Amino acid sequence: MSLSKLVTWHFYLVVWLSIVGAALIFQDPDLILVDEEGLFGPLRNNLLIAVGYLMIGQIGFWFLKYIKGGYFEAMIMGYTFGATAFGAKVYGEVNGLPVSVTFIWALAYVAFAHALYYFFGRPESSPK
Repeated sequence: MSLSKLVTWHFYLVVWLSIVGAALIFQDPDLILVDEEGLFGPLRNNLLIAVGYLMIGQIGFWFLKYIKGGYFEAMIMGYTFGATAFGAKVYGEVNGLPVSVTFIWALAYVAFAHALYYFFGRPESSPK
């Protein structure tokens, strides 16, 4: 198996895991922010809205671009996931919220998978 095929299959797996992960977060919002007493309700909802936008973007790009080899679009989504990971960390620190470190690392990993797909997922015959 070539590197581009391996990276492409990894990318497809990560895209679907991110969509499933977002759906799980909507089922149990405590995965990103523990809110035992309802203290952080509106602030947690802001993070849930960001997760919703990421999920809608992933689904849209999957059906419109990724299947056809949308490499530039993958880089845009990778940047968006990376910026969201950084933003969630800063948002948690500024507002004193206990944002899950696993959530931040998961966003960063999805961003990394998108970057790998952009740089190494193309067939060897196509120019970068």
